[in-house]
Amino acid sequence: MNTSPKVLVIGAGPSGLVAALTLLRNGITVRIVDKGLEAHPGQRGAGIMPRSLELFERLGVLHDILKEAIPAPPVRRYALGSAHILHEAEMVPRVEPTPDIPHPNIFLLGQNRLEPILSEAISKFSGEIERGTEVVSFEQSDHGVVVNLIKHGVPESATYDYVIGADGARSVVRKLSQFAFQGETRPAERLVVGDIQIGGLSENYWHMWGASDIMISVRPTNVFGVFNVAINSSNHSDHDRLSASETAFKQFVQKYIRSEASELVFGEVSWLSLFTPNIRMVEKFQLGRVLLVGDAGHVHSPTGGQGMNSSVQDAFNLAWKLSLVIRNEASPSLLDTYSEERIPVIKEMLFQTTQLHNKAFVEKANDAFKRGSTIRQLGINYRWSSIVLDERKGAGAVEEISAYGGHYDGFLRAGDRAPDASGLADLSATRQSENGRLFDLFGPTHHTVLVFAPALEQYSALAESVKLSSKGRVQIAVILKTSQDKVISWTDADAVLEDREEHAHNGYKINDDFGVVVVRPDGVVGAIVGGADGLGKCGATESMKEMWRQVMTDAKNMPKKH
Repeated sequence: MNTSPKVLVIGAGPSGLVAALTLLRNGITVRIVDKGLEAHPGQRGAGIMPRSLELFERLGVLHDILKEAIPAPPVRRYALGSAHILHEAEMVPRVEPTPDIPHPNIFLLGQNRLEPILSEAISKFSGEIERGTEVVSFEQSDHGVVVNLIKHGVPESATYDYVIGADGARSVVRKLSQFAFQGETRPAERLVVGDIQIGGLSENYWHMWGASDIMISVRPTNVFGVFNVAINSSNHSDHDRLSASETAFKQFVQKYIRSEASELVFGEVSWLSLFTPNIRMVEKFQLGRVLLVGDAGHVHSPTGGQGMNSSVQDAFNLAWKLSLVIRNEASPSLLDTYSEERIPVIKEMLFQTTQLHNKAFVEKANDAFKRGSTIRQLGINYRWSSIVLDERKGAGAVEEISAYGGHYDGFLRAGDRAPDASGLADLSATRQSENGRLFDLFGPTHHTVLVFAPALEQYSALAESVKLSSKGRVQIAVILKTSQDKVISWTDADAVLEDREEHAHNGYKINDDFGVVVVRPDGVVGAIVGGADGLGKCGATESMKEMWRQVMTDAKNMPKKH
């Protein structure tokens, strides 16, 4: 058996690690390289949005992340050099979990801890990160990509089916492939960012000191006594001076921040960096067999905490599709939908983060720290995608689509985030339970077909139409209402669930005409149809036809999920 890596992932930040982990979980051999000798230091990219928490749950790492992450704290604003609180408010108000949104709030965990968690998960699939390994050049053909690298000073060459560039804002992969990287740089709005130990300052708040010429953000981290500090000054020489000297940085912080509770004690500066805002993106994420994810394809202000989240969502969107293509279970044209789906989302993300950045650093507005609910990213959708089908929408229907909107308009569509639903009683003989969730069924290695009550009479035809894969690429769940007959005869289903509180039926807006929902590996609704005939139409485009024809075969022989 050929075990040579099929995919080369260049860059071991969150986006590269998520791409690699998703591929590995799909049985795709991967090589991960990074030119750095060590993982990234510091508390950069700390905000983890609810949409990403759901993704991490699907990848099996959410438990480890939540063991270390802290909730996003409320903000306290002060005058520069004062301990008097001018204002206190939630940046994004905390909300209670609901049956359809189990992880509604934002958590904080720096990449210096997120990356090791992802790396540990990768190691369980026999993956490893090769550090000190740099790409020099590559050449692609119809059959693969020949990549020349230098590993600890030693040249080498190897061929891969595909290359994923996850190597950050200065991406060598992007430059070698000559992707256009359009946008602007804002040197006048630079930030000095660092991690420093501060004793005596409350860790229950995100502290902000500000005046017209200086702004200082002091955010607690998951490490007791360590705060992440960001400084913006209208005196541009401050940026170079403070980023070059830990002593100067500490003295500047000591000069301007205060606490009413106690005398502050300033300790070690463990990380220090100068950040220059860039607002740029590529026009597409793919050139042949070379694909970009994360900062390699888009950079922006950190205001709003969208960057790391958008990056790992890029990686997940790409990796499940690439897995199908490499296994010859889908046409390579399926990869076209990676750019088709993600480019509008990234454009909207750049627009929103730029607005927040201008409010904070150009307008210096008093409420600059406030954020709207869209930053949770639960409304991000692909309603325009050529590989989603929504019979419920009606032929020829035209509706305004916002890439960050989705089912916040009150009506679930194909292309939206697939809601969770709790309170499901699993009636399967091998794994009966009383409080199951739809999220327990979803995963990065398979599509999930939900057959709701209105479509049960068509079940045999549905199973025949879908012909669920003997490779386990598709799972099927029958969802009954409490009032229905519980005599289970659908033995080829992976799960038979009783929707006792009707959270699933309500969350998916199921009515008497439409009862079949297909959920993609990335937790997006791929199709909403009325039954067997509609499910067959999921191949409305050539790429989807190919995927459904080759992935969905031999329903009755599919291994059961235990």
